[in-house]
Amino acid sequence: MQKKKQFSRLQILRLGAQLSYALLLILSVYSENFIALIVFLAAALIGGAFYCGWLCPMGAAQEWLGNLGKKIFRGKRLRVPVKLERVLIGLRYLLMIAGLTGLALFYFIYFLSEPYISFTLILKGHTAYLTVSAAVYLGFMLLLALLVDRPFCRYFCTQGAQFGLLSLVRLFSIRRRSESCISCKLCDAACPTQVELHNRSHIRHPQCINCLKCITACPVPNTLSYGWAVSLPIKIKNKKENNNE
Repeated sequence: MQKKKQFSRLQILRLGAQLSYALLLILSVYSENFIALIVFLAAALIGGAFYCGWLCPMGAAQEWLGNLGKKIFRGKRLRVPVKLERVLIGLRYLLMIAGLTGLALFYFIYFLSEPYISFTLILKGHTAYLTVSAAVYLGFMLLLALLVDRPFCRYFCTQGAQFGLLSLVRLFSIRRRSESCISCKLCDAACPTQVELHNRSHIRHPQCINCLKCITACPVPNTLSYGWAVSLPIKIKNKKENNNE
């Protein structure tokens, strides 16, 4: 019962954040700009890619469709093979590098980023700027989300790739207590971006979007938690303990 309440609270909190952000976009109260990007990048450096897991309207739409897909296909999800997963993730960072360095791939990169841009335009009511190819591509990604968790976020979103790289040195992260972990791998199964969590002490993976589904899926209380990512080395701890004695 306590586990269900915790799960419900987290999901309600995330849903509220996603809907609130989408509403701000619809009302044009908030508009994405360079300053906002800097703020989100700084947030990723401190606590990880919270924008991706808690605010991004495109990510939220894929997640909601994924939940619908679970009902349609009776809980079955398409898990991308590990080797293919690595190739697709590599493609995302290749696109990010090409975009940042201004290579000739820029227009191709812009097209691959269209679903996010198109979805934002639709929320703001600027459908006149929406091209047919962009609308078709957006529709394809959203339909694919019925079978695969967050396909656009994981493999084509270059902005998410930037957040992910900064997440490698984040100050706060998901932590795992190896002493109480039973290696059931339920956390791995719950992760929408297929990050392996069961063998890590701190989850600072670039694909982690801080959805915290792994924490709610863990059957052992306090084994997975979110907090300070930097811990004192064992030797230093022992030295302090000896001094106290």
